[in-house]
Amino acid sequence: MATAKQVQELLTAVHNLTQELQTVKTESGVLKQRMDSQERACTELTPMSLASGKYDGSPHKFKEFMEACIIYLTFRPQTFASDHACIAFLISNLTGNALAWATPLVTSASPLLQDYSGFTAQFKETFERQEIAFVASEQLLVIHQGNVDLLSYISRFK
Repeated sequence: MATAKQVQELLTAVHNLTQELQTVKTESGVLKQRMDSQERACTELTPMSLASGKYDGSPHKFKEFMEACIIYLTFRPQTFASDHACIAFLISNLTGNALAWATPLVTSASPLLQDYSGFTAQFKETFERQEIAFVASEQLLVIHQGNVDLLSYISRFK
């Protein structure tokens, strides 16, 4: 027969196990809520509605697209809680040359797909430069000397 001390030790052990079980249940519930939230976020990725539509790589649309994306992502932090979710959203709104640029990153499972700042830096490097070149070429098409003397006109370009 068990002594009173042994019974007390068993009761204490059962009590401790009960508390640990309750802690595990609580943690499990929290994890389930997080997983459900992540799952909902993945299924709620709807294409954003830009007046110009998806970004196709056109130089003159780059700035508008990036600004719209930043605003959209900022106002849905619960949906875009990870860098990967933000990048997936951006890629889902690409078409044409922009999508052709991103496709190899996806097919090769590039580490950039987990790094929002790195991804957007590369994206800007590729398409923002094109915008700058586009604006410069547009300005070159409309320049003229007008009534300014040649030396003054040339000095504008130094």
